[in-house]
Amino acid sequence: MSSKFDVLFRGATVVDPVHRVNSRLDIGVQNGKVVELGPALSGAQADSVIDLSGYTVMPGVIDTHTHVRGPAQRMMALAGVCTALDMGDMRGVLQELPEWGCGLNIAGLQGIGHWPNEPPSRGEVASLIDAAMADGAIGIKIVGGHRPSTPEATALMIDQANLAGVYVAFHVGTTATASNLPGLLEAVELAGDNCLHIAHVNSYLRGMDRDPVDETLVGLAAIGGRNNLVSESYLAVINGTGGQIGPDGLPTSHVTRNCLKLRGYSPDEKGMEAAIRDGYCLVKVTEGGVTAIYTGEPGVALWRSMGTNAPVSFPVNQPQATFLCAVRKDGEGRFVVDAIATDGGSTPRNVAVEYGLCLVRYQALTLNEFVLKTSTVGAAMLGLRNKGHLGAGADADLTVLDMDKGIAAMTVVGGKVVMADGILHGSGGTIITTPRGESRVREMGYRYQIVHPEEMLLYTKQRQG
Repeated sequence: MSSKFDVLFRGATVVDPVHRVNSRLDIGVQNGKVVELGPALSGAQADSVIDLSGYTVMPGVIDTHTHVRGPAQRMMALAGVCTALDMGDMRGVLQELPEWGCGLNIAGLQGIGHWPNEPPSRGEVASLIDAAMADGAIGIKIVGGHRPSTPEATALMIDQANLAGVYVAFHVGTTATASNLPGLLEAVELAGDNCLHIAHVNSYLRGMDRDPVDETLVGLAAIGGRNNLVSESYLAVINGTGGQIGPDGLPTSHVTRNCLKLRGYSPDEKGMEAAIRDGYCLVKVTEGGVTAIYTGEPGVALWRSMGTNAPVSFPVNQPQATFLCAVRKDGEGRFVVDAIATDGGSTPRNVAVEYGLCLVRYQALTLNEFVLKTSTVGAAMLGLRNKGHLGAGADADLTVLDMDKGIAAMTVVGGKVVMADGILHGSGGTIITTPRGESRVREMGYRYQIVHPEEMLLYTKQRQG
């Protein structure tokens, strides 16, 4: 006689705001799906039983802004992430999955364009979008702030993505603005009536033009109530950018230039070296399968040894801005910024659970709201109907919370434990793609799940009102 459950997760407090669940329950899983929730399910009917007494279980964390290269998936699994949206290099993610995958679900956007002078033709943009979709992406990322295009080229990319009916996200900033409040306001204008995901809203509200609280209130007022926009923000202090110095002696990333100017360093090679030496600029390198950070003279030496082409971070995100972006609601009680993400991955800022639970303890968010902003809304953003909740038939993606320590104690994807107590157990992964990318992902031999952009929050939010 076959078992009723492949695995039974026993005795946790289960929190599922979709089904209004917040009580001590067992979770029965079969074939990667939740098949039953109940207060006293029989372990005799399960192939294995995992005792989670004293822990809290939520639908698996869905991080709607990550960068999934190198050790990123390992670091996300350690932080409780089950599903992630890579923002920028889906082709690279697919190539690296055999080496770095640890059992997570990965969707991705492909970065396109850098037109700082003449805008491209509509046909050129359409071809780039078609190629990205055929290669497994669910849409495109407009890089903006790091390598800005003209406002005209940026508007064209947004418009063409909407015409093609694909996902489109924007790291704001054009040749006329930057990754700052004016760039955010410009992005709203460039979108017009088109649908657009505005990435990491807090990153534009760092006090470059005025007090960060004032900037944040203005920025949130600009995006609030616009049903053609979706957005996320993150809670970490450090950002992520590039340390490469170009032939002109300036950082190739405009974000890096802004970070240097923000603290009074010259936005050039000399200022970059001084910032690293002073500990303001953090140089990152992969060591032992995770990311290590160097500053001071060792950091300068590492940066130089990499020909300056090193990933770096600056502690520029303002706590006031990140707090307001996470908790601010409009007059109808809806969150202005839809989701809490991390802009993380290999950058060590995968703190959606750790810092998000701090907001719960502070009573700035309820636990239900935390789950909504880190899982349920993320599922809607990616059109994943079987994620973001734990009803019968849902994917058995679970993030197990140690509420006393304020961390993720276990990560479960499709009923399989991929991380427990800081030890990784998973490999490979499941690619989330569209019908246009199915052939490519299948040819590469990966597990995959099909989603449809027209069912994603980016396009359904307007219909929902």
